[in-house]
Formats: sequence, structure tokens, C-alpha cells
Amino acid sequence: MKFVFFIVFFLSGCFFGPVQELHDQIEETYFGNDFIETPTPLEKLQTNIRVDIKELWSENIGEHNGNNLDIFYIDNFIYAATSDGTIKKIDSKSGNKSWEKNIDLIITSGVSGNSENLFFSTADGFLWCMNHKGELIWKTLLEGEINSLPLVYDGKIVVKLNSYKIIQLNEKDGSIIWKYQAAIPPLTFKSEGKLVQSNKVVYLGLPGGKLIAIDSPTGGLVWESNISRSRGTTDIERANDITSHPIIDGPVIYGVTTNGDISALDRRNGKTIWTRPLSSFYGMTFDGFNLFVSHDTGSIYSVNKEDGEVKWRQAALKYRRIRAGTMIEDYIVYGDYFGFVHLLDVNDGSIIGRLKLGDSQILNNIINIDDSLITLMNAEGDLICLKIGEKIENKLPEAINEEEKKKTGIKKHRLFDKSDDQIEKDEEGEKSNLKKHRVFDNDKKGFLDRLFGKEEKEKEKEKEKEKEKEKDNKIDNNKDDEVEGKKSNLKKHRVFDDDKKDEEKGILDKFFD
Repeated sequence: MKFVFFIVFFLSGCFFGPVQELHDQIEETYFGNDFIETPTPLEKLQTNIRVDIKELWSENIGEHNGNNLDIFYIDNFIYAATSDGTIKKIDSKSGNKSWEKNIDLIITSGVSGNSENLFFSTADGFLWCMNHKGELIWKTLLEGEINSLPLVYDGKIVVKLNSYKIIQLNEKDGSIIWKYQAAIPPLTFKSEGKLVQSNKVVYLGLPGGKLIAIDSPTGGLVWESNISRSRGTTDIERANDITSHPIIDGPVIYGVTTNGDISALDRRNGKTIWTRPLSSFYGMTFDGFNLFVSHDTGSIYSVNKEDGEVKWRQAALKYRRIRAGTMIEDYIVYGDYFGFVHLLDVNDGSIIGRLKLGDSQILNNIINIDDSLITLMNAEGDLICLKIGEKIENKLPEAINEEEKKKTGIKKHRLFDKSDDQIEKDEEGEKSNLKKHRVFDNDKKGFLDRLFGKEEKEKEKEKEKEKEKEKDNKIDNNKDDEVEGKKSNLKKHRVFDDDKKDEEKGILDKFFD
């Protein structure tokens, strides 16, 4: 009996020890910097254009574990769920609750749907179908847990299991039409990446930097393409998944990996059009002209869709755990870990609006429900509706505007002369003594300083000599006055006065007073 107990204990140690160690390594490698690196402090908005953000209403859906659950909007109603099994139908204009259901199961995928039905999944492996009244139509047991949002189109539902098995079901009764098992490496991320479809083809990202296209009627593979090669020697170093949903723009599809590149592919055959070294875990959004990529560090990039050239980079939100943004008019909306909502101008990346919504993390589920309205959920299960106001222009002197722009963290027209991931690493070079391309430094002189420094010093010496001569002349010309001044209170040629309290103000002081 003791021998059997020893064997069981030994095998348990072999399993849980290495597995737990591997889990810890992954967290340290990919998520360890979330709190080790200090979040960038927020500065006052520095642009001359401001946009007000106003909270219209808020409704708590239910207790939530903080996982991302998508929100579904249709016909002026919002359908939202929390992890405790609560689903609510909310009037988007007033925030009033139409109905509430609780299925007493952990909801894992958020809510998707169409004009007739709602679809969501639970931790026990079931896919659920309800109508808009909250009545159960059917539920189907699948072969594993679903974390990504069900894709609904043309009377079909396509889901992705955690095992990367793709299943298509019939919307009417939940019957399975076809299955496709994707090949995956031994180590992958838990992905919430959504599926997309166009022209009866389903597209999704996979581990190993792969993007695949599946024929919707048959479930057959159309093409498979590597948008980024894995790097490194260990499984952890080589982990390079597509964890966000691809973006379709006509005949082109865009994808980005967690540890490699962003690429544009021909949607018809999977051939690469262009690729650039820029990675993201949460993905990107698209305005029809540029891709806005959320880097893992929290920096935001605007990338031209035609050639991958970077238009601007916003680094003022680094380490605030920014996720994928949402487009609304000419702005991009981002939420951070600390409960702030940030509004960026798509043209230059400047932050032109901000609102604090408590201390809870804003989830990656911001949706646009109107030309000026957005809805989001935080980690505590609060559903919040915000109104984006009109632009307000503050007319400030041009000199001030140019100076303040330097503080926003925006870097324009930054090309991929080296990988943007490397750019992020280079910025962390503050921890080392390496300072590249340094020309002007207040403490250390660069090459140009040494080259022109002698000439400047000679000019300064000549000025000092002229001042000394003027001073000597003044002393000679006024000796008699100084002697007589000892007998009186008259003090001439006073330059510095310690009792003088009021100094003359400059132009900028008068302007701001």
C-alpha cells in the first residue's frame, strides 16, 4: 500500500511540478511586465482640440470574474452577459432593463446574434440559442469549451473550441454540419480571437503565426499561410500565435501575431503582399485607410494599409494595458486597466478626450452603437454608455502648441528601419547607459558640441572683455560721484536690488494671467 502511495505521489509531482513551472515561465515571459513596469502617468491633455466624453447611464449586469465578454447590439437594444450566468436586455437610449435571465452557469464567450436569435457558450461545453425575449430555442453540447465569440451568418453558426477545432452548426436546431481540426504546436495561448467571414469563406488566426481560410459550405481548407515565423529555441520563445481577429478589406486580409509581424495577404490565395515587424496580443482596428495596432507595451501605432508604413505612434499610454480600440467618427476609443477611457485623433494620434469611469479595468468589448454613442463593460460587470461630444478648439499661441506637442509621446512617420518591437525595447534603454544617436545633451557633450564649442567659447570671452571695459569706464567717469555719495543717500548705477520684489512679467505670463 505504501509503495502504491509513493508511486502516485511521485507521478503527481512529475506532472504538477513541471506544468506549474511552465505556467509560471509563460506568465513571467509574456505578462510579467504588466506590473513590473510602472504605468505611464497621465498628463493633462496637451492639444488645442478637445472632445468631451459624457456618461449617459450605467447598469450592473451581474458579478463578473473580469474576463472579456462581448456585447451584442441590434435594433436599439443591448444584450450583455457576465460570468455568473446573468444575461440582460437593455434599452440603449435609457439604460432601462427589458428582461434578465440567469442560467446559473459560467458564460465564457459573450453574446452574438442576428435579428432573430442570440448565441453564447458556457463553461460546460454547451452552445446556447435564445430568442430576443430570452426564451431558450436549443442548446448543443460540443467537444470542449468555447472562449471566442460565435460567428453568425447565412443561417449558420461557426465556433472555435479551445482545442482549435472549428465547428459549423445549423442556426435552426443546433445540429452540426461540419468539423475542422487545425494543427497546432504543443504550446499555445488561450485565445479569444474572433472568426470573420466573407464570400462564404471563414478566416481565423492560429498558433504558430498561421492564418487559414475555410470553405463555408464544405468545411474544407482553402489555404493556409504563415504571416510570421516562430523564433527562438524553446517552446516558450517560439510561441507566436494570432490571438486577435483578422481584418478584411476587399481582396486583402490583415493579421498580426503576438511575437512577430503584421502582414497583409491576398484573400484569394493567402500570398503575402507586405509584412512588417510589429506584434500585438489584443489586435487592431481599422478605419478604411489605416490599421491601428495596440502593441503589447501599450503603445499605439497607425499603419498604412497599402504598404505597412507607420504614420504615427502614440506612447503616452505605455504599460496601462491598452487593448484593441473601437472606431467612432474620426476617433479611436481605448480603455485601460485603471478605469480610464481615452479618445485619440486618427490623423495624428493625439489624445483629445479622457474620462475616468471608476477604478475597474475596461474590458476589450467597446462597441459603437450610434454616430456618437459607445457602450462598454468593466471588470466588475458594469455596462456603461458614453456620448462623444463635438470638437472644441482652444486657440493657443502657435509656439505653445508646438512645445506641448513634444509632451504627448507622438512620434510621426517612424519607419521600420528596424522592428518596432525593437523600438519598444530600445525605449527601455533608460535602464542602461546606452544612448543612441545623441546629439544634444544638457549633461554630456556630443560630437557637434565639441566641433562648434570652441567658436562659441571665444565669442563668450570677447563679450566678457567688452563688459569689463565698459565697467572700468563707468568707474573712472563716476569716481567723484561715488565719493560724494558717501555723504548722501544717493546711490547711482544700481543694477541689482535685493529689495525689489515685483519683477517684470513676460508675454506668456501676461497671456496666461
